[in-house]
Amino acid sequence: MGVTVLPKSEWTAYFSRLHNEVEGREIKIEVLGATIGDQVLVRSASLLGATYEPKEDALEISVKGMTHVVDRPQKISIQDDDGRIFAIEVIDAGDRHQLMTFS
Repeated sequence: MGVTVLPKSEWTAYFSRLHNEVEGREIKIEVLGATIGDQVLVRSASLLGATYEPKEDALEISVKGMTHVVDRPQKISIQDDDGRIFAIEVIDAGDRHQLMTFS
């Protein structure tokens, strides 16, 4: 398994094609932070879409019934196994870690 830190210049293009790469797989979304503890936002759902909006400096992750918005992401890391995406970690300006895992 490898971990790649995604350069900010690639965020828009990467998230525009993410849905195709994980189609048919379930996503779990967790938020981990010292002040808020660990929270599971989505236990299991299909990813409908993901978009990084540079003007708003926000990452939007949409699943059935909700959209999770990460304001001012600072670092995005992709964990994969031979090219198959296993997890995406997004660290925001408040040092909260948004962890999205795929099954």
